[in-house]
Amino acid sequence: MGRLNIALIGAGRRGGGAHAPVIGALDDVFNFVAVCDAKEERAQEVAARYGCKAYTSARDLIKSETLDIADIVVPGDAHHALSCFFSSHGVHQIVETPIAVTLPLADLMIETARQNGVKLEVAENYHRQPLMRLRQAVIDSGAIGAVSRIYRIFEEGGFHGMSILRLWAGAEPTGIMGISHTSPVVPIVDFRLRHHADERLSIGIIEFANGVAALSAYSNVIHARALGRGAFRFSQIDGTHGAIVGDEVHAVAADALQSGAQSTPVLPQRVTSERNGIEILERLEVPLSDRIVTWENPFSRYPLTEDQVQVADELLSIATAVRENAEPAYGAPAARLDQEMDIAMLESGEKDRTTISLPLQQPTQHEERIHESFMEKYGCGPTDVDRLVDTFFYRN
Repeated sequence: MGRLNIALIGAGRRGGGAHAPVIGALDDVFNFVAVCDAKEERAQEVAARYGCKAYTSARDLIKSETLDIADIVVPGDAHHALSCFFSSHGVHQIVETPIAVTLPLADLMIETARQNGVKLEVAENYHRQPLMRLRQAVIDSGAIGAVSRIYRIFEEGGFHGMSILRLWAGAEPTGIMGISHTSPVVPIVDFRLRHHADERLSIGIIEFANGVAALSAYSNVIHARALGRGAFRFSQIDGTHGAIVGDEVHAVAADALQSGAQSTPVLPQRVTSERNGIEILERLEVPLSDRIVTWENPFSRYPLTEDQVQVADELLSIATAVRENAEPAYGAPAARLDQEMDIAMLESGEKDRTTISLPLQQPTQHEERIHESFMEKYGCGPTDVDRLVDTFFYRN
C-alpha cells in the first residue's frame, strides 16, 4: 500500500498547530489531501500552508475526496458524531482525546467502527512522550523491581493521567475512590479561551488487579496555567528496590540494600543531532551502574522536534493498523478504559467518596448529566448523530 490519503478534521489550536505539521512531515506515509473546519478562513489558511483542499462540511469532504484516514481534532462533544459519520463511509480514523465524553457514546463509536470494518485509534499522547517511554523502559528493565505504588500530581489529569498510571501499574484497575473540592476563583479566561469561575481539584486513589496502588491529583485551573500559579508537577513510581522520582532514577541492587546502601539519582541523557536547523532527538539513556536503559526515537529520520514525536507516534499507529490490517497500538478499548477510570473517580467524588468497583456496570449520574446538557447546548440528544454532524461545536 502506498501513501494513505488523510484529511484533517478541525484546524484549530491542536489540529492546525500540532497535527498538521506532523502530517506534513510524514510525507512518505500520508498524502495530505484536505482540511475541514467549520470556520472557512481557518480551513483555507491551514490548507494553503500544506497545499491541499479546504472544506467547511464533512459531508462535502466525503463526497469530493477519496479518504483512507480522517484525523478528527474537534471538541470532545463532537467526537462520536464525526467518528460514526466517517465509519459509515468506510474511513479509518484517529480521534483526539477523550475518545468520547461518556462511555455510551464511546461504545457507539466502537460498535459503528466494528460494523463497518474501520480502524479506530485515539490520539492519547501523554504515555507516548519520549520521557514517558523512557520511564516505561526503566520499569520494564526491572531496574527498580516490581512497581508497588505510584503518585502523580500534575496540571493534566483525567483520562491522560489514567492512561499513564494504568501503564505504569501494568494491570487493569479494579476500584477507585475520588475526592472533589471546588472553590471560587477570580473569573478568568485561559490560554484555550475557556472561562473559569471556580477551581475544581480532583483526587483519585486507584487499586489495580496486581496489588499496585496509585494516587492522582489535578486541578483545572493549574491545567489552564491561570492565576499566575505556574504548572506544578510531580510523579513518583515506587518499586520493590528502587524508584523513579520525577526524571530521577534511583536504583540499587537488591542484595546491596541489605547492607544499607543508598541510591545515587541518575538523570536521563539526551543524544541529539541537528538537521535543517531542527534539534532531532536520537535517543534517551539512563546510565545505571549495572546497565544502560535506552529508548530509541523511531522518528529520528524525520524533521520533528521532541514535542512532535508523540503526535507522529499516534499518527503512525493508525497508518500501520490500516496498512497491516492490525489493531492500533493504543486503540479505542484502552481509551475507553482510561475515560472509564476518570468518570468513576468523578462519580465517587460526587457520592461521598464511595469506592467504585471497575468495570462500571451502568451509566453514571455524571454521564447522565452530560447527556442532558447536550439538548441544552445543541438542541438535540447526543445519539442524534446525523443531526450532530452538521452542528457547530464550541469549546466551553
